[in-house]
Amino acid sequence: MRALFILIIALLTTVFFAVGIIYVIARLLGQIAWNPESKAFQRMLGALRARLMPVSVGLVPWDHEMLGLLSLNRANEKRPGWFNPFSSGQITTIYQEPVVAYAAQQAGHASVTVARISSREFVFRKKGRETEVWLNGVPFGLLAGNAFLATGKGSKVLGHLENKEGESQTMLVLANGKSLALNNFERASGPIPRAVTLMQQLDPESETIALAVTLARMFDSQIRRNH
Repeated sequence: MRALFILIIALLTTVFFAVGIIYVIARLLGQIAWNPESKAFQRMLGALRARLMPVSVGLVPWDHEMLGLLSLNRANEKRPGWFNPFSSGQITTIYQEPVVAYAAQQAGHASVTVARISSREFVFRKKGRETEVWLNGVPFGLLAGNAFLATGKGSKVLGHLENKEGESQTMLVLANGKSLALNNFERASGPIPRAVTLMQQLDPESETIALAVTLARMFDSQIRRNH
């Protein structure tokens, strides 16, 4: 009986040791895969772009009116499962037209999302409370807390969010003084809630900033929902 007990302890110790080794290796490989400078990260982007192609078909052309028509609704949505870390789908206008296509890979509270409109591609890399944004393959900005910062030296503030707990909207104030209201996904009402309420007409640069922040918040809400 004593020999059997010792054998069981030895087997359990071996199993736990093996699991520990596998966990450490997985963590190291994960860190490499999620590093934007790594080849693994570029392969991940390639895989996401391949998954994005089918849901990018038939997107409505993006014009200056689309930001105000963007809704919080999804179409053709595929959510991640136990053995599938990928999700994909479309974001529609208030007229239920597909206007944004996206594909994402998620690991815990971290994610990489490739989103496409008819004229531009965004990549969102979320890790912790920060989201890095690329526009057409070029670093564009960093959403850190309530501030959206330009990349590079100086970290110029492109816009900041004015969050008020319990409110249905969050104000986004841009560096040029213009502002718009972003509707919070968790408190949205109605069958087809708008994503954005515009206060005034935006120039193309301001619109791109506003769209980047809007999509980053929407994809962040999706991560929380998937959990």
